[in-house]
Amino acid sequence: MDAVVEAGRNLARRPWLAAGCVGLLTFFVFLPAVACDFVNWDDNAYVYQNPLVLRGITRESIVGAFTRPCVGNWAPLTMLSYALDASLYGPQPAGFHLTNVLVHALAAAILLVALTRMTDAPGRSAAAVLLFALHPLRVESIAWISERKDVLCVLMLACTLLAYEWYCRRPGGGRLFAVCTCMLVGLLAKATLVTLPALLLLLDVWPLGRLRMGVHGPRRHLDPAAIRADLWRVLPEKVPMLMVATVFVLITIRTQTTTSAVPVPLPFVSVRVPTAIHAVAGYLQDSAVPWHLLPTHPHPGPAGLPVSTLVGSMIGLCAVAVLTAVVGRRAAAVPVGMLWFIIALTPTLGLVQLPGLQVRNDRYTYVPHIGLMLAVVWGTLAVTERLRLDRRLPFFVLVTVLTLAVMRDRAQIAIWKDSATLWSHVLSLNPNDHLAQTNLGVSFFEKGRVTEAIPYFERSLEIRESERAHSWLGLSLAKQGRLDRAIVHYRAGLAIDPESVEAHTNLGIALARLGRLAEALPHFERVCELDPADRDAQVNLARARFELTSPAGGQREGR
Repeated sequence: MDAVVEAGRNLARRPWLAAGCVGLLTFFVFLPAVACDFVNWDDNAYVYQNPLVLRGITRESIVGAFTRPCVGNWAPLTMLSYALDASLYGPQPAGFHLTNVLVHALAAAILLVALTRMTDAPGRSAAAVLLFALHPLRVESIAWISERKDVLCVLMLACTLLAYEWYCRRPGGGRLFAVCTCMLVGLLAKATLVTLPALLLLLDVWPLGRLRMGVHGPRRHLDPAAIRADLWRVLPEKVPMLMVATVFVLITIRTQTTTSAVPVPLPFVSVRVPTAIHAVAGYLQDSAVPWHLLPTHPHPGPAGLPVSTLVGSMIGLCAVAVLTAVVGRRAAAVPVGMLWFIIALTPTLGLVQLPGLQVRNDRYTYVPHIGLMLAVVWGTLAVTERLRLDRRLPFFVLVTVLTLAVMRDRAQIAIWKDSATLWSHVLSLNPNDHLAQTNLGVSFFEKGRVTEAIPYFERSLEIRESERAHSWLGLSLAKQGRLDRAIVHYRAGLAIDPESVEAHTNLGIALARLGRLAEALPHFERVCELDPADRDAQVNLARARFELTSPAGGQREGR
C-alpha cells in the first residue's frame, strides 16, 4: 500500500508522465479513424469541395478563414487547420482524420495535467480524463472531419485551464492575459466556449477553493461576508473573458441566423424548453448507456414532444438532481461537475438559437462531459467510502468500464467508415430520419447510381420537406433528362429557402438548358449577389448574358 501511495505522490509531482501515457492510449484507441473516408455531411463544404482549403495555406485561404463563415459557423482557426492539413497531407481524408486524433489525444494529456494540478489528486484526475477521452460519445467529434472545431476547442480549453491554474497560484496581469488568450484562440475554433467564464467560477468553488460557498470546512455554513469578499476578488478577473465571450455570442447569432435550417418559428415555452429538458435527459442516458448512438436526433418541430416523453425526462432529471444533492454533501465535485455539465450544454440546447431541426447531437457532449466525469469519479469514491466498500472496487469498475468503452469506440468508428455505411446505420435504427434519407440518396447519386438515389429523396420529402432534398431530387431528375420535373423541385426548394445558392444555380441552369434564358438570368444574378466569390456563378451569368445577345453562345453544364 505504501508503494501505491508513493506512486501517486510521484505522479502528482510529475503529471506530464501520466499525461503522456493517457495521450498515447487515447491516440491508439482512435487511430482506426484514420482509415475512414469523408462523409457527405458538411465535409464537402469544409474540405473536399472547398477551394480555399484545398489550395493549402495561402494568403487567400488565411483571409478567407477570417472573412467567410462556413456552414453557418465562423471558426477561423478550424478553417486554417484544414488548409494546413491540405498543405501537409494533400486532399485525401487520412491526413485530416489523423489531425483530429492527434489533437484529441493532446487535449486529453493537457487536461490531465491541469486537473492534477488543480485537485492534487492524480489518480482521480486520470480516471476522470480517461472516462472523458475514451467515452464512445467522443467518436463523432473525432471520426467526423467536420468536427475539427470540437477537438481544437477542447485542446484550447485544456490549455486555458492549465493557464488558469498557473494564474491562481500567483495572480498577475501577464498570467491573466495568458488565460484570456487561450480562451480567445479556443473561441476561434468553436464558439461554444462562451460559457468558459462561468465554468471557471465553478472551479473557483471546487477544487481551487477561491470562492467559498459553504462547501468547505467542517460546519459547511454560509458566510455572506466571506462570499462577498471572494466575489469581489474573482469576478473582476472574469470581466475581460465575459467581454470576449459576448462578442462571439453576437457573431454566432448573426452567422447562424443567416443560415438557419429552421423553416418555422418554435415557441419558447411549449417547444424549446421541453425539448431542451428532453435533450439533457437524453445526453445523460447516452452517457450512461452509449448504445445505438446516432449522429442526428430529429427535432419534433412546432408540434413539440409527447407529454409522456417529457414527463419521463423530467422524472429522470429529478432523480439525478436528488442523487447529486445527496452525494454532493460528501463531495463538492459532484454538484460542481453537474453544474459544469448543464452550463456547458446551454449554448446547444436551442433555447436561444437553433441552427438545425435536431433535438441533440452526440458531439455537443464534448465540453460538458469533462464536468460530468469529474462528478462521476469523485461521487463514486464518496459513495464507496460512505458504504465502507472495498477500496479496490472502484479500480476494477473503472477498468471494466474503460474496456467496454474501447470496444464501443471501435464499433462506433466503423460506422463512420463512409457515407453509405453511416446513413444506412442511422436508417436501420430510425427509418424516419429525413436527413439520413437525403444523405444516403446523395451517396448513391455521387456514385452515379441516380435511379437508386431518387426513392431516398422522395422518402425524405414525405417525412419532412427541405430545400436540400428538393435540390438533390431535382438534380437526379435533371440527370435523367426530366428537366421540367427538376424545375418544379428547384422552385419548391427556393420556397423553403429563398437564399439557397445551390437551388438558384440549379434552377438557372435547368431553365437555360430549356432555352428559357430570360428566366434563368435573375437566378444567376442572385447567386452572384449571395456568393460574390463563386467563380462558377460568374461564368454562368456571363454565358447567359452572351446567349441572350448571341444565339451562338453555349450554356455551361450545371453543378
